[in-house]
Formats: sequence, C-alpha cells, structure tokens
Amino acid sequence: MQDPHEVLAKRLRWQARACLVLGSPFYASILESAAEDLEQVGPVWDVLQGFEDESAWQAIALRLMGPVHRLVLDDTLPELARHYPSTGGDGDSAAAWPLFRQALIDHEETIRVLAGRGVQTNEVGRSAALLGGFLEVAHRTGLPLRILEVGASAGLNLAWDRYRYESADGAWGDPYSPVRFTHAFEVPPPMNRPAIVAERKGCDLNPIDPTTNDGALTLRSFVWADQLSRLALLDGAIEVARAYPITVERANAADFLERELALPRRDAATVVFHSVFIQYADEPTRERIRAAVARPGVFYLTMEAAYPVFEVRLDGELLGTSMAHGSEVRWNVDSVPG
Repeated sequence: MQDPHEVLAKRLRWQARACLVLGSPFYASILESAAEDLEQVGPVWDVLQGFEDESAWQAIALRLMGPVHRLVLDDTLPELARHYPSTGGDGDSAAAWPLFRQALIDHEETIRVLAGRGVQTNEVGRSAALLGGFLEVAHRTGLPLRILEVGASAGLNLAWDRYRYESADGAWGDPYSPVRFTHAFEVPPPMNRPAIVAERKGCDLNPIDPTTNDGALTLRSFVWADQLSRLALLDGAIEVARAYPITVERANAADFLERELALPRRDAATVVFHSVFIQYADEPTRERIRAAVARPGVFYLTMEAAYPVFEVRLDGELLGTSMAHGSEVRWNVDSVPG
C-alpha cells in the first residue's frame, strides 16, 4: 500500500509542473513548497489528510489553493495578500510561502471544509476553444442552436455567444462585450458564420450563482492568482451573467440529459457540450451520457484532456486543440460537409 504522504505529495508536484507549463510560476512554487511540507507531516498534511483516497482526477492541489486564495480575496489574510498578484501583491512566492503555511494552521478547519467541496473554475476561456464547434453545427444545419451543458458550474460558458472573439483572420460576437478574446487563437476557426442560440440550459451537482457576491468570490478563488488576464475574463463574464442571468439546475448530468433529450427537436439543432468535466464523472454516469447523446439529431461537443493539449471534438471527430484554459486554439478544419 502506498504511503498517503507520498500519494498526496506526488499530486501536488504534478499540479506544480502543470501550473509552470500553463504560466503560473507563483502557484508552481507554492505547490512545490507544500509538497515538501506534506512529506514532513506539516500543516499541509493536517489539511489534506484523508483526501489521498480520492481519484487523482479530483484535483486536490487546486482544492488546496482555491480556499487559501478565497481567504486572500475576502481580506481574511491581508499579509498574504501583499504577495498575491490578484490583490495587487508583488508575486514573491518565497515570501508568500511561510504566510500560506501559517494560514493552513490558523484556518485549518475552514480550508479543509472548502477543500472538500471540489473545484469550480468555470473557466471562461474555454468558450474560445468551443466557439468553432458551435459555429460548425450552425453551419451544417442552418438551424438555431439549443445548447445543453453538463458540469456547467455557474453557466458562464452557456453565454459564449455574448462574448467577443478576435483573430487576425476575422472576428465574431458582440463588439461591445466585456469579455474579449484577443490572443486566444493560433489557428482560428472560420468566423464568417452566423449562429443564434434559441435555448440554453445547464446542470451541475453543485451549481454556483455568479450574480451573488459569494458565487463570484468562489469563482474568482479558483483562478490562479498570478493569471490576471483570466481574472479579467471572469470578471467580464460575471458582468454578462448579471445582465443576462442563466439558471443552472442542480442535477446529475445523466438524469438531466435523459430528460432533456427524451423528445427530438426539429426546430433547433441540439448541442450537448462539456469542457474538462468527464474526468469527474464515474463510469456508470459516462455510459449513460454516451447513450443519451447517441440519439438521432443530437450533436455532442466536448473539450477534454489529451495531455499535453486539450481536444475539441464534435461527435468524436477532432476539430481542434487548445491548452487547458482555452488559450492557443488551433483549429484543424475549415468545414465539414453536412
């Protein structure tokens, strides 16, 4: 049987490497220090003890970072905030670490409870990766879209059509949107295609209301603190959500889809989609999802991990790739014949 300290330290170090690759040296450094502290049975172990039995896909490292970031953002940890870029700090991870460690001691129970709730990033940048898939369905069918998202969190990606996407080859979306993607595309999808969303629904086991202060704080806490462009996108998406609220239903993904797809729709193209979701679903739920989306007239759009990139697929066909947060989008197709 593997030593639990070793199991958790390995997961923290894996996430540290991922943070470094994805442009977050601040988090990478803190997670490396946290892994060392855990191996020495310090306060990191006190907070994470028991979580070693979970699947590696449950992102325990981010569930450690998120609660501490939340306490920084709500002014509970003003000394640590001086080093967090998200609160105007200097980004000095070496100076931040001892304060981070002390926070685990002083707020152990609060952080442990928050860590048990799971990750709720709802990364808005993934709309840039999914955009081409939605436009492809609209192009193939000539119909308005009925979009159904599972694992929708706060529903921010359900509002993808209310954002602005710009590339060297063209642009798409609301030119006045507070959410603007200006550097997301290495190879953009065709953007000279109209698309209208006729209906949008989403579900999540633990949905967040982004129109509330607490919901917005939860979402911001899971954005990596030195990635200010992601925070800016999120803040813009929260602004859009407050102007055009979307209710995300508290429901199991398979139950939701079986109900919503029970009757065919001929007046709209139904698109079921998810992004960085499937890793959190157990195998019976995955089987039910696969069966539900196999029904005639349903398009299945996904953005899921295929490390080191994330693949955008439509009904299993590879359309493009991106990085985890929707950056460096590389589209592979100009069009797929209908």
